[in-house]
Formats: sequence, C-alpha cells, structure tokens
Amino acid sequence: MNRLVVTLLIVCGVFAVTARQASAQGGTWADRGYINVGWGVESGSSAMTDTKTGNIYEESATVTSSSTFSSGSLFDVGVGIRVIKNLTVGVSYHQEQNDTDGTLTGAIPSPVFFNRPRQLNDTVPGLERKESATHLQIGWVLPFNEKFDVMVYGGPSFFRLTQDAVSNVTFGEQGGSFTTVVAQPTITGRSKSVTGFNAGADATYILWSNDSIRLGVGGFLRFTQASTDVEMLTTSQPTDVGGMQFGFGGRIRF
Repeated sequence: MNRLVVTLLIVCGVFAVTARQASAQGGTWADRGYINVGWGVESGSSAMTDTKTGNIYEESATVTSSSTFSSGSLFDVGVGIRVIKNLTVGVSYHQEQNDTDGTLTGAIPSPVFFNRPRQLNDTVPGLERKESATHLQIGWVLPFNEKFDVMVYGGPSFFRLTQDAVSNVTFGEQGGSFTTVVAQPTITGRSKSVTGFNAGADATYILWSNDSIRLGVGGFLRFTQASTDVEMLTTSQPTDVGGMQFGFGGRIRF
C-alpha cells in the first residue's frame, strides 16, 4: 500500500469521526451552497539537481544543474453545494507561480593545458515554475452560530506542473587566455500532470445577509500534495507539488 493510499485512508477516517461528532451535536447548516474566493501563500520548497558528463577537448567534463523553488503566493476559488444535512460536495482551484535562479557548476577541460580543468560556477536567471490544481472536496459544515461556521473537507487533487529546466549546456571561451569558460544553457519547459490529495478547513464569518444571499469573509488552511518528476540534463528528478497552504478572502452563501 503506497503512501498516497495510506494518507487518503487517514484523511477519510478523521473526516468520518469529525462528521459523526458534529452530527451528534445537532447543528444544521441552513445554506444551499457557497462560493469562496481567496488569496494566500504556500509553504515548502523543492530542490532539484542533475549532473551530466561528457568529453571536451578529449578530456572528461562534468556539469551540474541545480535549482530550488521556494514557496509563493496563490489564488484560490471554490464552489460547492449542500447534499444532505451538513454534507457538502465542492470543487476548488488554486494557482501558484514562483521564479528562481538556477546554478551551473562543474569542471571543464582546458584547450591548452592537459589535466587542468577550469571551474564552472554560473547562474541561470529567471527559471519559472507554475503549479495549478483542481481539488474535489467532500466537506462537513460545523455551524457555531448563525454568523460563524467552519467546514472541514478532504478529497483528491489533480495537479498540473509547468517548470523550466536546464536540458543541455554548451560551452564557449572568453578572451584569448582560455582561463574562463562560458556556459550556454538550453532552457526547456517541462509539463507534468499528477494526482494527489487535499485536506483542510475553511472558516466563514457572515457580515451581511438578506433573504436569498449572505456575504462574509473567511480564511482557509489546507494541506495538499502530490509527487512527480521533471526531466533535467540526463535524468528525471523527483519533486513534490503542493504543500501547506493558508489564506483569506471573500465568502458568498446562497
């Protein structure tokens, strides 16, 4: 049984216990559905490294490409309906993007001196990584009073990752002394789709209402994750998408 299945079983178990306890308390959610719009941040980072070897000037050359993508801001929107009692079915979408500078290191042979490689230490600026995901969310609303409630939820997540990667590196010479080597990286956009999971809570406080609609503000805390890999210089390197997310925004109840 893989890690994803185990995690989903744990999430479902926690959800079932919470729903049963809430049902025993007798609080009933009166709205028919919800629309949430929010902004937030995602914590975590992903470090990726790959090494390529080859022959230059009839000697062995080595180059290593490294990049670390850290957390970034995200946009989130969700919609759902009440199925029965406090049980809801919904779907949400988040998008997050961040940029980073990669590095190239290595040892490159000299065209003049045998067994005296030049050290490479260069920067690859502006590598982009964009993550988006659609989350199916089965939730249970816990109403504390007529203005404030919390929804706990969980379900599968469907990620789309687009990331820049250094796919090849060629080299040139700077000046006539052959002491400095110039790296010329090829940047390729990689795209992967992968399925993961999500679990979280969303709190809502109503500020204004009439007979058909209620408007408020709220915040969310969600953990979502999936694992995939991205092809780099010679091999595909593992990376995680998602992470711990939190944010705030507007809430519409109808």
